[in-house]
Amino acid sequence: MMPSLRRRRRPRVAIAALLTCCTPCVALHLPTRRGVAATQRPAQTARAAAAAVLDEKPPVAVGAEPPVVVDAVDALDIVVVDDTKPQRAAKQRRRPEAQGPIPTLVLPGDTLDDAPHMALAVAASFLASLWGVVHNAQYVARATTLIAVAAGFLGAELFSGVFHWATDNYGSLETPVFGPACAAFQGHHGAPWTITHRSTFNNVHKIARMAGPLALLAGVLMKPFAAIATSVLLWGQVCAQEAHRWSHVPPSSQPSFVRRLQACGLLLSSEEHGRHHRSPYAEHYCILFGGLNPLLDRSGIFRWMEKIVYRWNGVEPNSWKDPIGGPAVKARALGL
Repeated sequence: MMPSLRRRRRPRVAIAALLTCCTPCVALHLPTRRGVAATQRPAQTARAAAAAVLDEKPPVAVGAEPPVVVDAVDALDIVVVDDTKPQRAAKQRRRPEAQGPIPTLVLPGDTLDDAPHMALAVAASFLASLWGVVHNAQYVARATTLIAVAAGFLGAELFSGVFHWATDNYGSLETPVFGPACAAFQGHHGAPWTITHRSTFNNVHKIARMAGPLALLAGVLMKPFAAIATSVLLWGQVCAQEAHRWSHVPPSSQPSFVRRLQACGLLLSSEEHGRHHRSPYAEHYCILFGGLNPLLDRSGIFRWMEKIVYRWNGVEPNSWKDPIGGPAVKARALGL
C-alpha cells in the first residue's frame, strides 16, 4: 500500500504538537502577564526616544562620542524605551567578524551576549520544521517531497524580499503589531554594521521563536505538500537573517565556507546585498540567497505594489521620499 493512502491520525498528532509548542514557550522565558503589564509604554517621550535612536548615524569625526545604534534584529525589543533608568552597557568581547564601533544598546533586555535560551529557541525551531518535513513526507512520494522542499526554499527567498520591502517602506514605531519591525528595519540603513556584532544564536533567536510554533501548526493542519513547503519556508526565514548578517561582513573576514556558499549563489553575498544599501533602497530586497532579486527588480513588482498601495490609501513608500533617486522611483511606479 502506498504511504499516501495511510490514514492520518490528526487528533492525536494535534494534541502532541500543541504540547510540544507549549514547551519551548516556557523554556524560552517568554514574558508573563505580570511582566507585560510592567513594561507597558510609560509615556510618549519613550516612543520619541526610541524613534530618535533609530535615526542615529555612524560617527563621522575622530574622538566624537559614539552614537546609540540599533539594527533590524532588535525589532521585537523596540516596544518600550525606559528613558528614566540608565541602561548598562553590554559587556562583550569583540567578535572577529564585527565591523564598525560596538553599538551601545539601550533597549530593555537586549544584549550582544549569548544566553542558553537563544540556542534553545533556534534548536526548537529547527526541530519543529524538521518534524513538519519528516512527518508529512511519509504521506507523499519522495519526488513530491523534494519538490515541496525546493518550493519551500523558493518561497522563503520570496517571503524575505516581500517582508523586507514592506518594513523598509511602510509603517513606523506606532504601527500596530509590526511597528517595531518597521522601525528597526528602516533604522538598519543608518547603522548596518551593528548586526555583525551578534553571534548566530543572538542574531536569529527572535525569529526562531515565531517560526517554531508556526511550523508545528503547519505540520498538523496543512496538507502534506503544503506542510512540507511551509515548514521549510519558516526555517528559511531563520536562515535568511543569518545570511543577512554575513552579507554585512567583508569577504576577508568571512569563514571560507561562507565565501564558498556565497560564490555558489546559495547564500546572500556582500556584493548582492550591497546593491540594496544605497539610496533610495528600492531594489534587491531578498536576503536568503538573493537569486530572485534580478527577476523581481526587472519585473517591477515592487513598484506595482507601491502604486496599488498609493492608489488605495494615499501613502507613499519611503523609497519615493528619498532625496537621492526617490522621484525617479515614484515616476516609474506611477507610470506602470
